Amino acid sequence: MAAKAQGAPTKEFFVGMLTRDIELSDAILDLLDNCLDGVVRQKKGIDKTTTSNYYAGFFSHISISKDSFIIEDNCGGIPKDVAEKYAFRMGRSSAKEAEELPTVGIYGIGMKRAIFKIGKSAVVFTRNDKSLYKVTIPENWANDENEWDFPMENLENTDLLVDGGTKIYISNINPGIVETWGTKDKLDVFVNSLIKSIQQSYSFIIQKGFEIEINGQHIAPLPIKLLLDANNATSINPFLYQQTFDDVHVSLAIGFYAPPPSPEDIDDENNLKRSSSDAGWTIVCNDRVVLYNDKSHLTGWGEAGVPQYHTQFIGIRGIVIFESNNPKKLPMTTTKRGIDTSSNIYAAVKDRMRQGLKMFTDYTNRWKGRNDSERVYSLAAKSVSIDNLIGSKDRIEAFAPVKFRQNKGGFVFKPTLPKPKNDKPYRRISFSRSIDEVKDIIEYLYDDREHCMTPSQVGEKCFDLILVKAHSKEGE
Repeated sequence: MAAKAQGAPTKEFFVGMLTRDIELSDAILDLLDNCLDGVVRQKKGIDKTTTSNYYAGFFSHISISKDSFIIEDNCGGIPKDVAEKYAFRMGRSSAKEAEELPTVGIYGIGMKRAIFKIGKSAVVFTRNDKSLYKVTIPENWANDENEWDFPMENLENTDLLVDGGTKIYISNINPGIVETWGTKDKLDVFVNSLIKSIQQSYSFIIQKGFEIEINGQHIAPLPIKLLLDANNATSINPFLYQQTFDDVHVSLAIGFYAPPPSPEDIDDENNLKRSSSDAGWTIVCNDRVVLYNDKSHLTGWGEAGVPQYHTQFIGIRGIVIFESNNPKKLPMTTTKRGIDTSSNIYAAVKDRMRQGLKMFTDYTNRWKGRNDSERVYSLAAKSVSIDNLIGSKDRIEAFAPVKFRQNKGGFVFKPTLPKPKNDKPYRRISFSRSIDEVKDIIEYLYDDREHCMTPSQVGEKCFDLILVKAHSKEGE
């Protein structure tokens, strides 16, 4: 018999590879993704795009301490045959049939990666229909290269997970994680950071009724809203776009969530009532936010005629929602925390993103220096939830003064934004001088160093004085 070179993988390779390139908080988000995918399987046949409370009644509760991590949900549990054949394998089996559901799980590694990222052992309790059982990942599992399966045990019909769901208890916490959670102060810092990540990643789902708690703290959503003037089609309204690529449906909306800032606001950026973190593009794949308020070239800023992000564009916000029953076609990375820029679908949609961006950056530049006049329009618009600007075209057109037009395979609404009466191009003049020099100019103008003027007003006054002299010289 011919000799063979051993080609079997090692557990150390699998565990190390799976956990090295993912942040701890992202691994925990993978566990939440499993909960949400469970809801989608429970509600198969119900169109979640037309149901505002699609996730109502479902929850996920997380408990974190320096000794353990627990996540429990009521999202239907893992069918026993799925657990036996697929759920605990290191990767999705090619034998597993496609579900044709709008989930976000693709590769079959999320739960295992999260468990090994956090600790060395775990017990997974799950109830699906009337079947209650547990799967144990022993502490010494990684030491035995020959045994890849996990012990599975049926449980008596107790009051555990009575509504159907899963409870994962992770123990023997890894040393690096113990360091992160080892004291109350450190744990509080981590939990607060995790809450922020969850708010950003699951805001849509929380708004649709899903309940998430961490150490007893209820997590509120971060809703996205845009300005819309329901009484005027030629005013401040968003740019909208929809298109279906094979079985991937795309909805896009971009506009102002707040009026463009005044020159004084930009001069005093640190005291702006708004933050740059609220501006930019948010990308959603099957209800999961994979990119939040991005202001880089990934979402069209600073390329193809669109300016790079600047504080003057702080009022601009956009969202793109990708939905598909085949999650492999969604343009997201394996960690679900980024965009797959090689996606042909995303490349086509990005052109529309830039088209919308250009409209609102141009508007901001056009009205620069004329904020008092511009406010007539932006203050007449009202803040509306993004839910009213996505979904069916008929529902949107019934809600807002918009009319979609077919264009290059998609449907587009391009708002007619107001223009200044004297639409000459403006340029911003900006420079810095010491506060004492600014006060010297104020005293020269008003005989009072403490006269109330902002630096921008001082600059405008000086410019106007010199402009009058320049014009008078031209008339000589």
